[in-house]
Amino acid sequence: MKHRFLITVLASVMLAGTFSTAIVPIQTVQAISKKTAVNHGYRKVTLTKTVRIKKIHERIPTYKSTLGPTEYADKKLTVKLMQVGTDFGWYLKIPGCRGTWTVSKRHNDYSWFKLGWHY
Repeated sequence: MKHRFLITVLASVMLAGTFSTAIVPIQTVQAISKKTAVNHGYRKVTLTKTVRIKKIHERIPTYKSTLGPTEYADKKLTVKLMQVGTDFGWYLKIPGCRGTWTVSKRHNDYSWFKLGWHY
């Protein structure tokens, strides 16, 4: 008798759970996520916030590379951006400036830029 009651309660909870998730409104999905876009090579992006950047003075092997002093990249600047899982994380190429720069942001923070040219 106990087992029938438990099975009935469990089945009703599972059915109520599937019904409540079925009535959630549908949200639109972007064609490509920011994370996917910048993980596959340099991608043109527009900065939405002022970010701290440092120039990378490259050496071989890469872990011996050093960073220059902190500078700032203003918002509305269009740059080329790439993210990798090693060394500095974010690599930035600014038009009109020689060399490669790194951004002082966390690896999982994608709120400071938009894909493409926007301004």
